[in-house]
Amino acid sequence: MSLLAPFFLLALGALAVPVLIHLTQRERKAVVEFPSLMFLRKIPYESVQKRRIRDWLLLALRLAALVLIVAAFARPFLRGGQLAAATGGARDVVVLLDRSYSMGYGDTWARAQQAAAQAIASTTAADRISVVLFADNAEVTLRSTPDPSRAVAEINAASPGPGATRYGPALKLAGSLLVESRLPRREVIVVSDFQRGGWQPDETLRLPAGTVLSTVIVEGVTGSNLAVTPVALQRIRVAGQPERVGVTAGVLNRGADTIAGVPMQLEIDGRVVQTLPVDIAPNASATRTFAPITLTAAHTRGTVRLGTAAQSPDALPLDNVFHFVITPSAPVPVTVVSQGRGDANLYLSRALDIGEAPRFEASLQAADALAGDALSRARLLVLNDVPIGEVAAAKLVTFVEGGGGLLLAAGPRATWPASREAWLPARLLNPVDRTRGTPAKLSGMDYGHAVFEPFRGPRTGDFSGARFYSYRGLAAAKDATVLARFDTGEPALVERMAGRGRVIIFASTLDLSWNDLPLKPVFLPFIHQLGRYLSGFREQPAWVTVGQVLDVTAAEVAAGATTAGRAAQGPRTVLMPSGQRRDMPVPIAAEGAARPSAAIELFEQGFYEVRGSGPDAGPVIVAASNLRLAESNLERMDPNDLVVAVSGDGLTGSIAGQDVIPDEAQELAQRFWWYLLFAGILLLIAETVLAQRLSRAAR
Repeated sequence: MSLLAPFFLLALGALAVPVLIHLTQRERKAVVEFPSLMFLRKIPYESVQKRRIRDWLLLALRLAALVLIVAAFARPFLRGGQLAAATGGARDVVVLLDRSYSMGYGDTWARAQQAAAQAIASTTAADRISVVLFADNAEVTLRSTPDPSRAVAEINAASPGPGATRYGPALKLAGSLLVESRLPRREVIVVSDFQRGGWQPDETLRLPAGTVLSTVIVEGVTGSNLAVTPVALQRIRVAGQPERVGVTAGVLNRGADTIAGVPMQLEIDGRVVQTLPVDIAPNASATRTFAPITLTAAHTRGTVRLGTAAQSPDALPLDNVFHFVITPSAPVPVTVVSQGRGDANLYLSRALDIGEAPRFEASLQAADALAGDALSRARLLVLNDVPIGEVAAAKLVTFVEGGGGLLLAAGPRATWPASREAWLPARLLNPVDRTRGTPAKLSGMDYGHAVFEPFRGPRTGDFSGARFYSYRGLAAAKDATVLARFDTGEPALVERMAGRGRVIIFASTLDLSWNDLPLKPVFLPFIHQLGRYLSGFREQPAWVTVGQVLDVTAAEVAAGATTAGRAAQGPRTVLMPSGQRRDMPVPIAAEGAARPSAAIELFEQGFYEVRGSGPDAGPVIVAASNLRLAESNLERMDPNDLVVAVSGDGLTGSIAGQDVIPDEAQELAQRFWWYLLFAGILLLIAETVLAQRLSRAAR
């Protein structure tokens, strides 16, 4: 016999109370009325009567009641896993059913449903059952029910999805369900094919102490296993002709047999344009290149699909298709504002004209163009040594905070209104003349920043060869970032975020008037990187993977949405591959902050379409979502590795054939305290009745 709370035994000292009550002499005195006591002498009363216990039965009842109540609070139990199990301790069972797409291999899913149903059938009426379906994420479909038929119905209604296997989220969710359980025994049953790629060791992942983790390995029938690999796109541009794209697709054979004559189809916008046969050796891959296609639409939907080989049907057909979206290259609109000499923009314009990723569409404007609608058509604005007035500065602030990019080249004519100097990343100071003596050089570049990241490696660009004969002094703001300095320590390139846009000040010119940087090989990639960064350009991928998040705002920028259009963007509607429609809420920003980006999580295989509403609907966004190729690899892990890794106290599901049950669970299963407390209450009731009878008899 063991005690869960032995310190309550100290309360046995209360047994002395009934003894003292019994030893207390009680005398019944008759009151005699007397007219006056003033003439009587007071004589002290002395008793020599010996105290003794008269009601032994009453004393025994009181002592026994106290002993039983104290023992109940001490919570006694008989230690031993077999005894605890024999007492009928109820279980809290969590069934984790893997629904990743690898479970669709052959009849694996049907076997998994049958195995889960058998595990549920072994429960008793006192048990509680929870069902969790998991792949990339875990979802509770049924929580703590005593009805096995409901749990089996939930399992039979489920089906494999497009997600990949991840055991971590499922086990964490099971642990959170069991930690709240009050039942004496807890068990987790994992039904899965135990794909090796689904487990990433996590030292922080532990199930509650005493939890039994059982694993059920499900194996499907053997068969071929082909998968389409991600496609490669080759863009072909010929002057004066529409852009063309060549598509190269691959097939991976994970089986042990050669598969010959598999038809590979290329579908464009739902129409088959070409079919090529392919032969794949065991555990090998093969590729085929289709004829180039001409891009005529903003979003061309492409699909590579495998047919069925006559001699060996594929047992896992979900990965036999790959979707992608091809969008014609859209140039980034850039407005260059300048004045003065005609050659001031020569090197800048030529650098922008030969950009490829992305292409820049530059237009030259005079300073007075800022008063018109030039800003509404641009995503990047370059102020090449121009004075800015109060009205133009207000428009530039609105342009940048709405998501535009601004590059300010501070030459001798560059000015900015004093009322808005606090908005700039740096305050413009007087020019510094270095024509006499040694010219200044660039140094202290922040190669961890996106602007200089391409130049961090060896032989990727040397800025130290450029000589600066003059530059503007800059007083950087406290919250600004200095990206580069001159060898004198003065800032040369300063950046600051403003709303959803960015501003960069370059402390010199972009021509040969103050420096020879345009003559250096590094000038061309430097301008391209500045334009890519400030315009917020992100090359939209031709496809994404199920479980990833699609940044709708970034996709609209890549599709050519203007700053004004993005600011006025209303609600959007998402058409999912299954045909369902869902409204995207308009992101609401905090007061004084820019509106956050809109994003959606992709959890289906196929094409997603996002459309805006109203006059400022913006461009239509189409995204292709595909399965994770690694999930088609059916190589299995050892389930014991999973059991050992998540056992919180280092104990696995069973030791020497006996369930490992903690003391708290054993005591809760036996519940001796309840019987002791009930017996103590009964004795107190009996003691009360007996005391009343003895009192009446003594009168």
